[in-house]
Amino acid sequence: MNKKNDISPYTEWVKSRLDEMEAVLKVVENTVEGVAADTRKNADQTVKDMKKHRDAFKAKLKDEYKDDAKAWSETREKLEKEWDAFEDNVEAYWKSVGEKSGAVEDAFKAQAEAQQKAWNDTAERIRQAAAEFKADRDAEVDAAVAKADQMAQNAGAKLGHMGDAGKASWAALRSALTESRSAFDAANTKAQAAFKDAMKKNQKT
Repeated sequence: MNKKNDISPYTEWVKSRLDEMEAVLKVVENTVEGVAADTRKNADQTVKDMKKHRDAFKAKLKDEYKDDAKAWSETREKLEKEWDAFEDNVEAYWKSVGEKSGAVEDAFKAQAEAQQKAWNDTAERIRQAAAEFKADRDAEVDAAVAKADQMAQNAGAKLGHMGDAGKASWAALRSALTESRSAFDAANTKAQAAFKDAMKKNQKT
C-alpha cells in the first residue's frame, strides 16, 4: 500500500470538522461589521472564542496520528469538547446579534456544503486506496463505501431542504447538522474498518 493512500480516520474526523468551522466562521465574520454598537463587544469576543476552538483543531490536524485507538479516544474526547464549545459560541453569537435575515441560512448552507464536501472527499480517498487492492479484494470495502456515499447523498438532500425552507432557528439547523454528521461518522467508521480488514487480508496473500 502506498504511503500516500494510507487513510487515517483520525485525520479525516478532524479535517471534516475544521472545514465546517472555517465555513461558518467566514459567514459570521461577514456579519460582524453590521452588528449594533451595544452588542459589538460581545460579538467580537464570541468570534475570538470560535477562532480559539478552531485553532485547537488546526494544531491537531498537523499531528501525525497513529493507528492507536486508545490514544485517539483520549484526543477525540478533548476535541469534542472544543467542538461543542465552538458550536455553543456560534449559537450564542446569533442570539446576541439577532438571527439576521439570510445570514443564518447562509451560515447553515456554508456549513452543510463543507460537511458534504468532506464526506465526499473521504469516500473518494477510500475508493482510490481500495483500488490498489488486487481484483478479488474484500467486497465489504465496496459495500461500506457505497453505504457511506448513499448516506451522504441522503443527508445532503435533507440539509438542502432545510436550508431552502428558511425561517428555521439556528438551534434547529444545528440539530440537523449534528444528526447528519453523526450518521455519516457511523458509516465512515464502518467503511474505514472494512478497508483496514481488507488491507490486512491483502497483505497476507
